[in-house]
Amino acid sequence: MKKIFLLSLLFVLIVTTGQSCQMGFNSKKKKEVLADAGVYKSVDSGLTWKHIPSVPTVSGRPGSIGTANIIVMEVDPQDNNTIYLGTATKGIFFTYDAGSTWQQRPSFKSGKVSAIEVDPSSKCIIYSSLKNTILKTTDCGRTWDTVFIDNDTGAEIIALAVDHYGTNIVYAGTSKGVVHKSFDSGKTWSTPFSKIKGKMVKFMIDPKDSRIIYVPTVSSGIYKSLNSGEDWDNLNDYLKEFKSYKAYKQLIFSPSKDNSLILASNYGLLKTDDGGFTWNPIKLLTEPGKAVINSVAVNPFDDKVVYYNTKNIFYKTINSGGNWETKKMFSTKSATHFIINPETPNIMYMGFAYP
Repeated sequence: MKKIFLLSLLFVLIVTTGQSCQMGFNSKKKKEVLADAGVYKSVDSGLTWKHIPSVPTVSGRPGSIGTANIIVMEVDPQDNNTIYLGTATKGIFFTYDAGSTWQQRPSFKSGKVSAIEVDPSSKCIIYSSLKNTILKTTDCGRTWDTVFIDNDTGAEIIALAVDHYGTNIVYAGTSKGVVHKSFDSGKTWSTPFSKIKGKMVKFMIDPKDSRIIYVPTVSSGIYKSLNSGEDWDNLNDYLKEFKSYKAYKQLIFSPSKDNSLILASNYGLLKTDDGGFTWNPIKLLTEPGKAVINSVAVNPFDDKVVYYNTKNIFYKTINSGGNWETKKMFSTKSATHFIINPETPNIMYMGFAYP
């Protein structure tokens, strides 16, 4: 009888322990990842934002840009309703209707795309990076041809630009600071054309004079050329009084004034109206160096209206930083891209990075 009791007790302990282990294992739920990246759009100057992530597919099951890690956003200079997205792993997405719907071409549904450039004279001519390669389409993305391969397999093409004055001139920049240049729409390339110290981010060709080009770098400051990239001057001497200015976040033109740019860095926001020779801080609610700014934008017709965002807060001023309106950010991801429709500034877009 004692033996039967002990066996029964042992059985109960085993069952109870097993249930405890099973309960403990099942209680570990996989952390849910919100698909709230991609692109958000506002039509009321940032008062409200709408997320439209769906992408139609052949299978009928909708895809999504909600999990796309956006590296670059490019607006067609001839059609503000056409926007291209370059992503970390999912190739290129595009919209022809100002973000109401998003699409993908079967020819470019994967890969890391760090740079996209639309020819200002022909909307169906588009250049794209893919690792150390430059691809070109002349049929709006239906087919792509390789026009350049960097012999340095450790380098990545991360910047592209087309000269708006002479669209046969194309610039390409690598992660190692090398600048390549084509004078015949990508058929041949000078290798290298010039070099910049540090990892460049993008080319910014002056909208009034295409010989003037700005190149921000990740941590080596801003470079400027006055002769179409043959020579480069570093603007660091004009910025050195501002601590942490080299920790780059974004550089944009302020279109309402010639030679005007806004720099977002770990210092905060700085503005120049003379092409980078003098810089003045835009007053923020936080002290210099305290705000981690992800992206910045400015009204194309009124440079007193500035927007920027941090991870959690969206900011807007209508008087150059005299006062700021704030709003809680609407995504758990970081808005690394911020663009405003150049003709209708109440329409704006934010592109998000997906970790």
